[in-house]
Amino acid sequence: MFKAISLILDFLGIISQNPILQKITIFAFFFTLVSYTVTFFIDKVSVDLGSISEILVLASYLGFLSALKVVFNIIISGFIAKQILAFIRS
Repeated sequence: MFKAISLILDFLGIISQNPILQKITIFAFFFTLVSYTVTFFIDKVSVDLGSISEILVLASYLGFLSALKVVFNIIISGFIAKQILAFIRS
């Protein structure tokens, strides 16, 4: 147990010294979190998609909504990571 905690603390020490690893780690964490949240809400909405609009059904069928989900995930995660790193540096 002590070795596991020591290993985690060593890893965090390496991350805290390298700004590129900080950004990669924070971006990956928030990308996963935002991706899960967006997927959860899209799954809730996609059940009623047929009754809302035929255009949304066509967009979902062609993959436009999936592509939009990926773009939003990257934009939101990048913004959150940038803001957190700017806050840490100041």
